[in-house]
Amino acid sequence: MTHTVASCADGSEVSVYTLPEMGHSWPGATAGQLAASSAGLSATDLMWEFFATHPRKA
Repeated sequence: MTHTVASCADGSEVSVYTLPEMGHSWPGATAGQLAASSAGLSATDLMWEFFATHPRKA
């Protein structure tokens, strides 16, 4: 797995996780058609963490 972070000129940030051989699935999900519980991380938790750290600007 790789994690890449890039900052933009306007102060925004992009965070990309690459999971080799994962395919089109939802890492960490335990149910559903795209579930990938053995991914080693939770995409949902990572999203919540990102949005908590980067609140929407008014």
